[in-house]
Parts: sequence; structure tokens; C-alpha cells
Amino acid sequence: MDDTRLRFEAAKATATGDRPENQDRCLFLSSADSTLLCLADGLGGHPRGEVAAQLLLDVSEAAFRSAAKPLADPENFMLYCIGKAHNAILRFGQRQTPPIAPRTTAVIAVVQNGVAHWAHVGDSRLYLFRDGAVIAQTRDHSQVRFVRQSATEIPRPQASLTRCLGGLPQPPTVTCGAPTRLQHGDALLLCSDGLWGQVPKQALINAFDPCDAAMNERLRALLDLAATVPHSDNISAVALRWLVDDADAVATSEIAELVDDPALDRAIEQLEGVLKKSGKNSQD
Repeated sequence: MDDTRLRFEAAKATATGDRPENQDRCLFLSSADSTLLCLADGLGGHPRGEVAAQLLLDVSEAAFRSAAKPLADPENFMLYCIGKAHNAILRFGQRQTPPIAPRTTAVIAVVQNGVAHWAHVGDSRLYLFRDGAVIAQTRDHSQVRFVRQSATEIPRPQASLTRCLGGLPQPPTVTCGAPTRLQHGDALLLCSDGLWGQVPKQALINAFDPCDAAMNERLRALLDLAATVPHSDNISAVALRWLVDDADAVATSEIAELVDDPALDRAIEQLEGVLKKSGKNSQD
């Protein structure tokens, strides 16, 4: 979409791949002052991963819709959403017969006042692209070990998550990125490992180089590329391209503050009164 105040383009897309069901979930919401992007990848090998992923989105959407905007503290908002979703996932699992332990990754971004904030748990990633390069990227909460099926087989790397939502009683430790002011043309990409693990990084970068293609077309092309990998995983992404120059954003902000400042308006009126009494023209 293209918002007249925020001036950005955003889209989301998901595909099942070669799996029996899609346990990924993604969300994009925008108000006049703030934008929320959210993605979750329910863990395979654990029951009802799709429910865990959906609960993160439900909690985040409800919190965003009810919060005053612009958000007073975007980082605390994201931490609140992840913590509340973790507890909701635990409660859901405990109510099943027998109890189960659904789990999911999480990556959330908030954009407001031209600044991007993000937080993540697990191996769903956020990339920030600028001028054909990755200038920021989340680091997976996972560890890699090498396994082999037989004594003669070459060991293969296998990653396992060290953090997720659900499973353990205590909420996971969340990693938050440094708030980053966006520049014209910057692109944020939130994606599950079905995308970043099945598409070369350069292909991700190339997809967000300046071109005439709409954001939804770019994402669909990436998902189609990932789906060509044999036995492909679920594939999901949410992306946003920022279309405001820093100079324009600052100038607009400063003008808005001047127009909306009653004290300054009164000071200007008093100054004009002084000038009239002294016989001077305000244009002199």
C-alpha cells in the first residue's frame, strides 16, 4: 500500500511449499502514525505450530489496534506482544487433552516517525537493505552441530533453535535491534527460514533493487524461487519499502510542530502587534 502520510509500499506473501500444511503466519497493519509488521514460523516436530504462530499475530494485532499511536515505546510494545503471546501459547497447550507444547519463532518490526524498530526470537529473520547491500540483519537463535547417518557419510550441518515462544515456562530472551532511521529506498524484509534458507542472499538483495515492479510482485517472485527447491519448507515474507527522504521527513516534522504550537502562535501575534505599533511592516 502507499500511505499519504507515511509514504511507503508494503506487501506480504506466504506459500505452503512441499509440506502438508502451512505453519507460517504473517501480518501487516498500519495507522496514520505507526506501522506494524509481524511474522511467525510454527515449529515442525511440535504439535499445533500453526496455532502458536497465529496466537503471536492475534496478540500483536489486538495490542496494536488498542494502543495509542504513535507508540510511546516501540521496543516495550514488541516485548509486551512476545511475552503475552508466549503465555497464551502455554495456556492453549495446557488446556489440551493430553497437554501439548506448541512453539513458534517470532520477528516483529514497528516503523514510526521514520525510524524502524525490531525484535526477534528464533531463526525467522529481518533484513534491512540499502543501496544494494544488507546494512542490518538479525542473528538466529540457533546452534549448529554436524551429524551423519553412518561412519562413512560426510557430516552435515544441522541447526537447532535455542529460543522460541512456547515450550518452557519462562518467556524467551528477546533480541531487539538498534532503532534505525530509514532513508528513501530502504527496504525491510521479515521472512521465515523457508525463504532465507532456500534463496541465496544475493537474490534477496536483488529483489529489492530499484525497479518498477510492485512489492507484491517482488515477494511472489522470491517465493516462487524458493518453492523450486526440492522438499521446500513453508515460505513467508512481509516487506516494506520506505519512500521518504530524511530531509523531507525532518522538514515536514518541523513545519507540523510550528503550525501546531499554540505558544508560538501567540508569540508571533504579540510580535506582529509590536511591529504595527512601531509602524514597521513585517516584510521589511
